[in-house]
Amino acid sequence: MKNSILIAAILSLALASPVLAQGPKATEKQPAPAAQPMKMTITGKIAKAEEGYIIQGQKPRELFTILNANPEVLDKLVKSGKTVTIEAVSVVGDNVNIRKIDGKVYQEPKVCTP
Repeated sequence: MKNSILIAAILSLALASPVLAQGPKATEKQPAPAAQPMKMTITGKIAKAEEGYIIQGQKPRELFTILNANPEVLDKLVKSGKTVTIEAVSVVGDNVNIRKIDGKVYQEPKVCTP
């Protein structure tokens, strides 16, 4: 009985001791890891919606909103109805920026500057 009480006392002291405890102190702040954009490959069709262009994903089966829409490129795909493979970067939620379509570098839309 004395041994079990002694062992319990030693364990409680060891666990409470900051010298023996592992990990950062509660007051230390760890730097947040840099947010890396999530790269994804989507197989699907391009469609035009009220708010712009979307990808009707077949794999993964989800709708994605294209943020960097280039009408010159996307209108041709909408009219063709062709299923394409898109390499994109997830921005927020289901919003994506296209990087490549069928292995070809996607031309970003030209921004007009005054």
